Amino acid sequence: MAMLYFFTEPKQNGNWVDEHRLLARVDIQGDKDNPSIRVKNIRDYKWESVSKVSYQDMQFQLDKIVGLKVAVSHFSVISEVAHVFLVFVLDDGRELGVSVEARREVGEKFSIQGGLFAQFELIYVLATPDDLFGIRKLNRESTHLYPIKETKEKARELFMLIAAEVNRLNEKPEMYHLLFKNCTNQLVKHVSILTKQKYPWYFQTLAPGNTAKTLYDFDLIDMPNMSFEEIQAKTLIPI
Repeated sequence: MAMLYFFTEPKQNGNWVDEHRLLARVDIQGDKDNPSIRVKNIRDYKWESVSKVSYQDMQFQLDKIVGLKVAVSHFSVISEVAHVFLVFVLDDGRELGVSVEARREVGEKFSIQGGLFAQFELIYVLATPDDLFGIRKLNRESTHLYPIKETKEKARELFMLIAAEVNRLNEKPEMYHLLFKNCTNQLVKHVSILTKQKYPWYFQTLAPGNTAKTLYDFDLIDMPNMSFEEIQAKTLIPI
C-alpha cells in the first residue's frame, strides 16, 4: 500500500471534475511584513443551481486577516469520520475557506480503496464559505464551525504557510493518501504553529471527527466558560 503511493507519478493535467478543475494560486507582492495578497481561482459554487460552476479572485493586505475558524463536517454515522477545513476571517467581513481534498477526475467517486491505493491527486481548494457549507447542507451533513482563540499574527502566519503549499502544488503535484496526506493531517502540520502541544497522531490520521474535542482540550476554541457539549450545540450549522 505504502509502496504504491510512493511510486505513483502524480499528474497535473487530467479530465478533472468541475469542482476540482482549477487549482488556486496565491500571488504575494510588496512589503514582506505586510504584503499584498491576490488569491486566484476561489471556488464559489451554488450547489443547488444547474449553472453551479463559478470561480472568483480576492485581494487584500495580509494584515486584514483578523481571525480563524475550524469547521468539522460529520458525513458518516461513525462520529470519528469527518472532513475538516479552515475559514480565514478578514476585517471587512469577507471570509476565505481552505479545504484539502482528493482531486477527482470525471467518473471517479471518492472511496477508501482509492484513497489508500493512490487513485487521487492532492488539491487545496480555496473557496467561499457559501460553497464549502453549501455542499454539506445539500448532503445534510452535521457541520460545526469553531472560532479559534489565537493572535492575528498567528492566523496570518498560518495563511502564508498554506499559501506556500497551494503554490507549490501548482508546480509539483502530489498524490492524496487517506492516511499519509488527508484533509486533517495536511492542515494539522500548519495549524500546529498555534500551540506547543502535539496533536495526537490517531486523531489526525484515523479519527478526524475528534478534531473539535482536541481543540477544546488544547484550549483553542474561543468560547470561554462553556462545556464542550454547550459548544457543540452552539456551533452546529443549521441545515
